[in-house]
Amino acid sequence: MVKDIDLADTRYSLSPFSPAYPDIQLREHIKAFGILHPPLLLEQTTDHYIILSGRKRIQIVAEQGSSPLMALVIPCRYANQPQVIFSTLLQHKLVTSPLGSIEQAVFFQKAMACLPAEQVMEFLPAMGYRKKKHIPAALISLLELHPTAQSGLHREVLSLRAGKKLLQLLPEDQQILTELIEELQLGGSKQQKLIDLVFELTKRTRISGQDLLKQWQEKEKDKQHNGPQKAASLLNWLQEKCSPRSVAAAEKFKKFSRQLGLPPGVQLSHTLSFEDERVTLNIEFRSKKNLEKQWPQIQNFLANLDL
Repeated sequence: MVKDIDLADTRYSLSPFSPAYPDIQLREHIKAFGILHPPLLLEQTTDHYIILSGRKRIQIVAEQGSSPLMALVIPCRYANQPQVIFSTLLQHKLVTSPLGSIEQAVFFQKAMACLPAEQVMEFLPAMGYRKKKHIPAALISLLELHPTAQSGLHREVLSLRAGKKLLQLLPEDQQILTELIEELQLGGSKQQKLIDLVFELTKRTRISGQDLLKQWQEKEKDKQHNGPQKAASLLNWLQEKCSPRSVAAAEKFKKFSRQLGLPPGVQLSHTLSFEDERVTLNIEFRSKKNLEKQWPQIQNFLANLDL
């Protein structure tokens, strides 16, 4: 019976967030089909259980009062065997979906508190990792992020790589960048570029990311940009702040290329970071046969060039 389950005991919960009220979609699904994936409980004593997995489903059943509940139960004789408990918990979770990075972090944090490192390493392959000693600690470090950033990782608004990069910044900067990434719907590579540029500028100028972004917001306040335009404006502004000479050189090179009036299929490129004045002219041919046909003329032309 649900009344025998301690709903307040969250020691094995893999979510660092306050328990959300069961969502309507899940409630309707259970109403129509019942609980297809039984929750996992740990027996403490006779008629007393704590939740290992399936809390939302149990909350929905609890709304109906003392309703019967079908569940999987680890007998109380294993209550002091954390290896059995965490192994069963992990397998039960993985039946329905892979763990998110924050759930993985919480899992390893709680497992490390009960088990030696060698046993914790055994859980890595089930999550798709190699048995590398640094991985549990690297995941646990994500729990040092601002709650907004943790939520972004949990909801997959943030990529795992972006989440790791955010650890370099102050908590308040982590928050505003996560909110901005969600607002602008930035993908993985643009998330990383944004975080890298803000980190570089905060270190160089010794001002916070919040103050830095306020400067950009003030500059943009009267402009009517859509999401992609706003994202491009932000990244370009940060890049110019970070590398003003490089940005100026790039604009000068674009102007030079336009003045040449290059035909379709012909492209001009510069050296990396404009390290010198060399340029490369690339010509695209429709086919090898087309190149062979025109090659004698090109050879003759090249012979008279001063490269």
